[in-house]
Amino acid sequence: MIKSGTKVTGPRPTIREVALAADVSTGTVSRVIGGSPRVAKETRARVVAAMKRIGFQPNAAARSMRTNVTKTIGLLIPDILSPTFARVAAGAEGALTPAGYMLLIGSSNRSIAQEVAFLQTAQQRRMDGLIVSLSDEAAKETLHELNLMTAPKVVLDRDIAVEADVIQSEHRRVMEQAVGHLISLGHRRIGLIGPSQRIRPSRERVAAYRSAHAAAGLPVDDRLIRCDSQNVDFGEIETTDLLAMSDPPTALIGGSGDIFLGVVRALRTLGVDIPRSVSLIGVDDPQIAGILGPPVTSIARDMIRIGDEAARLVLARIADPNRDFRRLTLPSALIMRQSTAEPP
Repeated sequence: MIKSGTKVTGPRPTIREVALAADVSTGTVSRVIGGSPRVAKETRARVVAAMKRIGFQPNAAARSMRTNVTKTIGLLIPDILSPTFARVAAGAEGALTPAGYMLLIGSSNRSIAQEVAFLQTAQQRRMDGLIVSLSDEAAKETLHELNLMTAPKVVLDRDIAVEADVIQSEHRRVMEQAVGHLISLGHRRIGLIGPSQRIRPSRERVAAYRSAHAAAGLPVDDRLIRCDSQNVDFGEIETTDLLAMSDPPTALIGGSGDIFLGVVRALRTLGVDIPRSVSLIGVDDPQIAGILGPPVTSIARDMIRIGDEAARLVLARIADPNRDFRRLTLPSALIMRQSTAEPP
């Protein structure tokens, strides 16, 4: 018999051993683990003290089968190496941890197959909720899996036909402001390098690029719009190609944190002076933008707040599954630094 004050060594202690240590039934121990209100306060305290003494750890999988709650929230992102999405994860975790939830992150590497696999795993593991940033809004396989999921979902900055809460960023106004700033300096050939237009942020930015030109009465040279991918190499390759044109751009906009790094790498390799030879604006305010020489003007979003708001929407939906779906639009801002000037 296990006596008070005895700590079990060897194999993991069982519920039966907790019951013996606390002098209660195994049913009472199970009710304490499950958070049942049908246990007297003094008895609950005795059971909890016994669990601590003998080193008992409740089986999370077994408990989730009884309660249908796993205390896990999934976060599906396109690229785990992206500082932008790392900040989203930090914001979400900051809201979820105090609420007793664990954030499980899955990176699709912009692969539809990997997105589908993560969503299927989330369903199989009965995650309590999901925050998703899809790499392609038009991928039918991903949308099919999302629609099958019954857990609460929050979609980040995508226009998709799924019943879910949505958090989106304001892209158009601030991009119009950025392009308008360059036009006011005298630039007439502005290169825009960005992600695929199969996601909302890129479509909004391209639309803003066009509308800013129209507002100034300027034509758009479609050759200056390079929005097909989202990685460092793409930014570098497209920057090099744009500057090799017979009539190259005098200003560049790096349309994501990753692309911006590629743009900067190309400009450094080519020995291009910023801003005397080419003006430069970044998007998502990459962390190095403010410390480059010169510091780079950037479009900034509060990605930590985006993650925080997404987590809070998930928690609110868990607490009240029948509440109306919400769509939050969070602001962006143009941070002026020293990387823009009149064209040469």
